[in-house]
Amino acid sequence: MKKLTILLVLINLFACQEESKQSDLINLKLTEIQGYGPFEKRFGFLDWTPLTEKGIWGKTEIKTTGIPKNWTKSNVTQVWFDSHQFAYQNYKQGNLSDEFFNDLKVSWKIDLNKRKLTEKPINCFVHVAIGTNQNDELEYIIDTNYDNDFSDEEILKPTPRAFELDYQKLIKKSKSVVAQISTNSGIKEKEIKILVLSTSDGDLIYNFPQIAETTYQENKILVSNGFSNLTYDDKSIIAIDDENTEIVGLNEFIKINNDLYKNLGVDINSNELRLLEMPEDTILYSSRIGFNAKPFTVKKLDSKDSLKLANFKDKLLYLEFWGTWCAPCINEIPNLKKAYDKTDRNDVEFLGVAVFDTKEKLKNAIEKYEINWPQVLDADANKFKENYNVTGYPTSFLIDKKGKIIAKNLRGEKLLDTLNYYLKETK
Repeated sequence: MKKLTILLVLINLFACQEESKQSDLINLKLTEIQGYGPFEKRFGFLDWTPLTEKGIWGKTEIKTTGIPKNWTKSNVTQVWFDSHQFAYQNYKQGNLSDEFFNDLKVSWKIDLNKRKLTEKPINCFVHVAIGTNQNDELEYIIDTNYDNDFSDEEILKPTPRAFELDYQKLIKKSKSVVAQISTNSGIKEKEIKILVLSTSDGDLIYNFPQIAETTYQENKILVSNGFSNLTYDDKSIIAIDDENTEIVGLNEFIKINNDLYKNLGVDINSNELRLLEMPEDTILYSSRIGFNAKPFTVKKLDSKDSLKLANFKDKLLYLEFWGTWCAPCINEIPNLKKAYDKTDRNDVEFLGVAVFDTKEKLKNAIEKYEINWPQVLDADANKFKENYNVTGYPTSFLIDKKGKIIAKNLRGEKLLDTLNYYLKETK
């Protein structure tokens, strides 16, 4: 039997609670290991903006001492290990208002019923001092012992980010800290590395070079949380690297040894990856190529009437998620206009879905850029972008006459040629 390597990028916690009660739920214990594995090395920024200038977050500031006297420029920033716990403990300390925290619960999907957060402050973040010395060289200090004093810590110089770096060597040299994570079974401690690099723009970036692994039916499964948090707080993507590479999002489906499974993400309380085995006759909806597109109903922009996926049967549908605030989306408009103008509406229809936008902003963009294909607001549908696992913009789907996704992210100057190719293939 040929073994598969299954790669998961997990950026989301807890999904489909009702499904977890089913007998065909597979719980796989995870073991954490250092490194990046095959995943994209994502970084967060160590911010030069003083915390006191960040509005309500300024109230979470804790006084620190020990900044080197020879630094000509400096700032102390917070690196969060567990953003939900950080917000909760500051809320309980009175640093965040009821209104602000309640908004965070919605936008960050903080569910106090699924994971127990502690009112008592824990080490869910670490202070990092950044600065430039008298020679205008970037330096940084990590408060590894959590005493809010940098004078007893080593002053470090970041490695410049480059295309080819010996990351394993850099990880070994990086500073370690002990992070605390709140779970239903109590506070768990994790020793982690913090890797810091400098950019050509004079910024400092960091991540936590750590992944998790498990096995299932002789298949090795690797899990990443995106390298900028420790709690798997957003979405999950599975990639199987066999003869072909597949990308599978949270609540989507993957075949392992010819059996079909749904990716339910990681339960941080038990530190387990959850896969749900699906019956063979299951009707599947997914945002992946080859699967049925999730049915949608969305209100028209200037009407009480609605558009449904079923309205586009017997023709191709080019569905694009974009935003008036998104520069790459705006740059793509000329290619879309050309493709729209030179294709037949009896063969292919276009639908734009504006995300994080208002009706006024969308209508202004339609007029400014002379957009002549139908547009709707993501806010006028129920979990439109979530059902299509959209995390970047623009994201597009080409859906065939039977409602199946046949291509994704078609764009650029060759868009018209590519659409004509699919029109010929589907006739």
